Amino acid sequence: MTLFKMLLFSSPSEHIIRGIMSSTSAVVRILKSSEGFVSGEKMAEELGVSRASIWKSINSLRKAGFSVSASTNRGYRLVSVPDTPSAEVMLSLLNTSVFGRSIEYHPVIASTNDRAMELGAQGAACGTVVTADRQTAGRARRGGVWASPSGKNLYLSIVVRPDVSLARTEEVADLAVNALGLAAGRFFPDIRFSRSDRGLFFHEKKLGGVLCEACGEIDIVHHMAVGIGLNVSHSKVDSQSTSLFLITGEMPSRAELTVAVLEEFEKNYLKWRCNE
Repeated sequence: MTLFKMLLFSSPSEHIIRGIMSSTSAVVRILKSSEGFVSGEKMAEELGVSRASIWKSINSLRKAGFSVSASTNRGYRLVSVPDTPSAEVMLSLLNTSVFGRSIEYHPVIASTNDRAMELGAQGAACGTVVTADRQTAGRARRGGVWASPSGKNLYLSIVVRPDVSLARTEEVADLAVNALGLAAGRFFPDIRFSRSDRGLFFHEKKLGGVLCEACGEIDIVHHMAVGIGLNVSHSKVDSQSTSLFLITGEMPSRAELTVAVLEEFEKNYLKWRCNE
């Protein structure tokens, strides 16, 4: 059952980085879609900006942790994407219209869901995102604990305003679980993940999960926090869990995984709302 409760919060003391959308994301998309070098002149022409603007975008990407190589007479090539899902990195990668237009990143936080509920109560727009590198009080469904060490997993919460009754919040949770599976499938299309009981599984071992919390009345939900967790690079887990690393031997970027989840969740959510 989706947790439904009224919550009061105090202001967080953690260092916060808020992100805003910039043209740098267009440069990232061009570089990611190219197998080799792309000239600054070509990108400037395609985006309708100056070469100086492209150079500034490249510098911004490097400062955010992107590895971009440069070659005289050849241009630029994207070598690697940062792992940490910071606001700057995610806003550079995202291709969404609602989800993630405003992002709040915390190196350490008690719970991304708690913060998302607080932002929702303060009037944050639908699609506002809270991410973290580590949680000190991560929660799972039915009062369980979600292990949330630094640099290992995906910790993400999204503020949504579905304007539906409490009974229908389960539908939003289903959309999120489906998005989690689709996002993982982008990176590992040959692996079959199963979805059940608000979680993502591989051979009956839990890989990720969704925790939804809502605020409102019985007949109308004012806002929700959709919390999503995914075990990414854990090498040691309990007997009932697993991670992408244990399954595949690979460690995909948590930032890219988070972006994939947001893009798939937005598709599901907007389609669901259109069918209301």
